[in-house]
Amino acid sequence: MALTGGTMKQNAAQTACAIRRGYSLLELLLVLAVLVSATAMAVPSLMDRLARGRVQDGGAAVLEVLAGARRFAIEAGVDYHFRYEMDGTTFVAIPADPLNRPASSYSGDSEQTQIVVASGELEEGLSIAPVGGDESGVESLDLDAFCDLPDAGALAGKTWSLPVLFRFDGTADDGRFHVLDEAGRSAEIQIRGLTGAATASQVFERENQ
Repeated sequence: MALTGGTMKQNAAQTACAIRRGYSLLELLLVLAVLVSATAMAVPSLMDRLARGRVQDGGAAVLEVLAGARRFAIEAGVDYHFRYEMDGTTFVAIPADPLNRPASSYSGDSEQTQIVVASGELEEGLSIAPVGGDESGVESLDLDAFCDLPDAGALAGKTWSLPVLFRFDGTADDGRFHVLDEAGRSAEIQIRGLTGAATASQVFERENQ
């Protein structure tokens, strides 16, 4: 029997409706399962990347104060110390002898020269520790050591590393220590004595030493 024009249009409409019906429930569940699996694999990697970024940012903050200690020493003509709170979050650049006021490189008038100091604080969950975990060299400092820092009283109550010395001729003591987080991700800070330059390594998983 021949199909009439009306029947052919009806069949075409039914076919179009079938095409527009979309995915079945099973297909949607499969797609959802794939998305969940992909997210589960991506989230740990993303979180690790963010955590490494925090350690890297902490290392950059320490490098900034280290560079400041070198610059202050050269400009003021006196030696400076860089110290960090042992297994803590605070670090400072202060004159090696706070009672020895630096002379201005322009006028030589020590009475008109302000002592320059700097301090920094790591984010919560980060800390600074010596390479190898050696904590034999620690010191407590008097209030005078922190000069004009606004939180000098609190700083005097902390336990400090032995100093990294920055000399007014641009050289420094060699030094190495870690900026690390609670999970053991670590960036090693290294100071080269000959040039006084400081660098930070890539972030890596800290090994037990």
